[in-house]
Amino acid sequence: MSTSRRTRRSSDEGFTLVELTVALGLLMVILLASLPAFLGMLRTAASTKVQTQAKNLSQQRLEQLKDLRFHIDRQNGPFLDLLDIYYTNASTTGTPTTVTVDGASQSGVYVPVAAAADGAPAGPHYRVTSTRVLTGRTFTQSVYARFLGAGGAPLAMTNFQNAYDSQVAGKDDAPAGAVAITIVTSWPDGLKTKRLVASTRIVDGRPELPAIQTQARATALQITSTGKDGATLELAAGIANVDGTQSSSSAVSGYAAGARATRTGFPTVTGKSVAFELPTGGIATSSAQAPPSSCSWFTYANTDVSNGSGSVSTGLPKAPANVDDASPPNAMSGFIQANAGGSCGLASFDNLAGGGTPRPTAAAVQNGPVNDPLGYQMGAAPYVKVPDLVGGSGPIMSGSAYATSSVLTASPQKSSAGAAARATQPVVIFPNNPESGGRGLVSLRLLNSSITCTSATTSGGLGTATGSYTFELGWWGKGPGDATAVWHLATWTYNSASPAPVLQAGSATWDPQNTLLGNGLRLSDVITSPGVGIAPSPLSVGATTGLRGFGEGIFSITTASTITDELQPGFSAIKVSVGRLTCVADDQR
Repeated sequence: MSTSRRTRRSSDEGFTLVELTVALGLLMVILLASLPAFLGMLRTAASTKVQTQAKNLSQQRLEQLKDLRFHIDRQNGPFLDLLDIYYTNASTTGTPTTVTVDGASQSGVYVPVAAAADGAPAGPHYRVTSTRVLTGRTFTQSVYARFLGAGGAPLAMTNFQNAYDSQVAGKDDAPAGAVAITIVTSWPDGLKTKRLVASTRIVDGRPELPAIQTQARATALQITSTGKDGATLELAAGIANVDGTQSSSSAVSGYAAGARATRTGFPTVTGKSVAFELPTGGIATSSAQAPPSSCSWFTYANTDVSNGSGSVSTGLPKAPANVDDASPPNAMSGFIQANAGGSCGLASFDNLAGGGTPRPTAAAVQNGPVNDPLGYQMGAAPYVKVPDLVGGSGPIMSGSAYATSSVLTASPQKSSAGAAARATQPVVIFPNNPESGGRGLVSLRLLNSSITCTSATTSGGLGTATGSYTFELGWWGKGPGDATAVWHLATWTYNSASPAPVLQAGSATWDPQNTLLGNGLRLSDVITSPGVGIAPSPLSVGATTGLRGFGEGIFSITTASTITDELQPGFSAIKVSVGRLTCVADDQR
């Protein structure tokens, strides 16, 4: 009995050292075996957290993109839109541009050519890159924007490269109504870089509006030359310009002046004028600036403007504001008034402002050993003059223009623009010619002229451009069949329904090469262009969306050089043009 009791372990006794050592060894084996799995779980949790952060950053960016207005015209104020931030420009200079967003600067760059790599799309695209630090980790996020064309394909860079700029009014129209957005969010993971790529397309959500473009230009008279000092000299009279546009909103601008004289390096001198730019600016009328006294290189008589106004209150560009109150439409105009010119005439011009030496005049030729046949025929300055109309009143040399567009619900719906000009007093070239009895050597009269451009009334149409005028040309000399030198007159009428201007019955034939002057010169020696048989210009239709009308003038005359010490041969020739009229109406609705 006693032996049996000694071999039984008491319930109060613990494990032996050997047993503990074995147990701990087994536990260590188990822990070591499970450690990789545990560490893997920790890494997975951390990676999941980082990926969640990256997804959140991508989602935040997507929401920001979708909350932005696709495009707001730059001219309507300093508002940031989607393209301002994520497609700032398409400049190939490679210079990054910076836009301030919510008080923070954000820069981007246009990439014209790039291969697709690391989640980034192929070029052309605009890339905006930013960084963000979350819980000690730096995330880099690049947003790539591509313009999309028909069928969702990337738009070819030739449609907008170096032409589009969201920060410049007039260049900020979106080349397309949709963009593809790719957001690449990346972060370091050990020796590797991980990326999360998200993509979407954003379409201009505005109602489909027309790209209205109504524009008209009118200048009744333009005279240009170059002085001895190389300065360009220009006198224009009867000026009216209007522009109307509409993309995301409507805008209209206009300018009219009775006359304007410009000389390189000197302030412009302007007759009474009016200018406006709506809706961002008001209407400003300026009083006439007085020309220099003593019939300087230019003069003009009393000038005025009328109907200088515009409106965008209906959401459509209109200039003047009352353009639709009459038929034909009311127009804004700038003009020189009759019976206000005195001895200098309604307007005059020479090119002696730079200190040039004029050719010897008739008196010098007669009273001394001077031989300058050209100077004799040209006479003394001024070389161009519009004689005063004593006893008359009202506009005598004027240009006018208008632009308008009907509402979308109108039938037919259209946009139109038009211009008109007239110079009913003769524009006399070399008025002091000693042979013509005070008529001058050549004279131009634009009795009336007008053009009208109208957009197509059906989708895909080209629109129309029409024009008409009555023009009169006079000149002195002995032409073929003349017994002596006489004053010749030719009158043309034109309507664009016919292919060419019509020379009226009883008109003389313009033939300067065979028209003799009193001292043995031919008229073509003094008037170098146009040549024989040249008629006034027909209407130039041009491209559907381009300028149409009489861009170089209905008729132009170019003289021989008028100063003896001109900078280069031919520089001091004088060009006189009447009836520079153009218009554009490109509705696309």
